[in-house]
Amino acid sequence: MKINRLWSLLKQRKAITIMQGESAQWVGDGFSCYPVYNLPPLKERVMQTLLDVNDDTWDKFAFYEDSHVNFTEEDILEAQVDLEPLTVALHYHGMDVMPLVGGGKIYYIQTKYLKPFENTLLLSYAYRKEAGGVIAVNEGLLLSAIIAPVDMSKDKVFEETLYKLYDLTKREGGGAE
Repeated sequence: MKINRLWSLLKQRKAITIMQGESAQWVGDGFSCYPVYNLPPLKERVMQTLLDVNDDTWDKFAFYEDSHVNFTEEDILEAQVDLEPLTVALHYHGMDVMPLVGGGKIYYIQTKYLKPFENTLLLSYAYRKEAGGVIAVNEGLLLSAIIAPVDMSKDKVFEETLYKLYDLTKREGGGAE
């Protein structure tokens, strides 16, 4: 994982969450978190320094610290549902999202949360019911991120658009020739 890419995500949203895990500190922006190893305790001033943010700009950041994580740090859970990424790019309300399918359902995550990884081909995904439903991202066998899915379930326009695309693709002559 590229730590400078993680810092970039935190700066974009101006929100930082630090949770103390069993063997790592989990750092994120409220929608994602990643384990960070071998750094001193990431207190507020330390994060400001690491992100190279001046005092005036730092006042616009939200900083939250918790003494524990609100999810299981196990690499693989028995009850999780393995997910497969679809090879389609979607842009939804200003976000680039990636669909993941498994267990007869579809989940979406913002692709920007995969930027800290050097090689996304090595990633695997799973849905976990804990913490209101999250996507666990493993790099090999190691849990490397927890990402909140984007909820598109109540967006009827999006749903109708997908159905329309499907219908037009299935019609005779609707596909590429």
